[in-house]
Amino acid sequence: MINPGFMKKFDQLLNEKSISYHIEINDFAQYLKNKKEMKGQRNLLFDNNRERRFWDDNNRNSNIFLGKYNSYDSIVRWLKNLEQRYDNIVTVKSIGKTAEERIIYGVKLGTKNVTSKPVIWLDAGIHAREWVAIHTALYLIQQLIIDYNSNSKIGEYLRLLDIYIYPCLNPDGYEYTQTKPNDPSVRLWRKSRGSTTNYEWENGEKRYCKGVDLNRNFAFHFGEIGSSSSPCSNIYRGKYAFSEPETQAVRDALLPLREQIKAYITLHTYSQLWIYPYSHAANTYSSDIDELKAVAKEGVNSLMKLYGTEYQYGTGPEVIYAFSGGSSDWAKQSANVKYSYTIELRPSKSSNAGFILDKRELIPIGRETYEGIKVVIDKVIMEYKQSRNL
Repeated sequence: MINPGFMKKFDQLLNEKSISYHIEINDFAQYLKNKKEMKGQRNLLFDNNRERRFWDDNNRNSNIFLGKYNSYDSIVRWLKNLEQRYDNIVTVKSIGKTAEERIIYGVKLGTKNVTSKPVIWLDAGIHAREWVAIHTALYLIQQLIIDYNSNSKIGEYLRLLDIYIYPCLNPDGYEYTQTKPNDPSVRLWRKSRGSTTNYEWENGEKRYCKGVDLNRNFAFHFGEIGSSSSPCSNIYRGKYAFSEPETQAVRDALLPLREQIKAYITLHTYSQLWIYPYSHAANTYSSDIDELKAVAKEGVNSLMKLYGTEYQYGTGPEVIYAFSGGSSDWAKQSANVKYSYTIELRPSKSSNAGFILDKRELIPIGRETYEGIKVVIDKVIMEYKQSRNL
């Protein structure tokens, strides 16, 4: 996306290099306005009466709805309401505060009769503009609760495991993107909202640049490929690893559970990718790469069966690009999490929808992602039973 003020210079540069181009979207601000939800559209999203009843019963105190994007405050109220209604399997957790003093909330799903169970950790929303990932995490919470009493396999999940889900790791950035949803510079904001820096460009122009790419701030090959030392960059990594309160919160919550965590899954958008470690360099793999790859392959195949959505799987350099300082690589290496994945949801890399996805796709994305993630959980359950001779 090119700022209108730079379009002439950009055009000249491409012409000088004899690079041809095609304008896909001429006015992105207008494109955002055209993506507004149609009146009554939410009713088209449900083809499952249990889903509709669940949301109608549980959103009264939170004003949250499936199939639309919700404020962070509404999400938090909904999580707390779930704890009150389903206190036998839902525990609200908080892991720390953001740069703007928001509390990062999530839930632990699991029966409370056992103190130390294997753990599945799932998070989303580390990048502010990735609203679809946040909505998908909420859908997963809903579906696990709905299925607990009606699906014996899900009942077993929550009896044998604790599933931690943090739907929005970057609430400051997420809330900022909702302040002006028709302004591309706001709606497509990626970073956190802390660490304002007075940065001087080479031409002497001074800018005050805000925020850190939190998925470049983890202590895994920090400061290497796919990150930037420029505070004005979208992939600014921060001054040092774990410089930001949001990444510190993940670290401090996850490491004490390192003996229990068997899978770490972080949801992003977009490109339809299932990424496993390591992504900082090509042809760099963990010792158990065959198992990671096999589960990823099974996950994307299971996901595809529902709507035919095709995913690629591999390391970052294999399927998209190399990057360092990512959370799933750090979880694999530092927390020794066996099954550690970054899942990039719909749409595909070739889509012009990008981060501005039609809301009618939200629930289908949730459903197919649920099918893929159940493959990981099934693998963890199987290995746990084998270790206990169950």
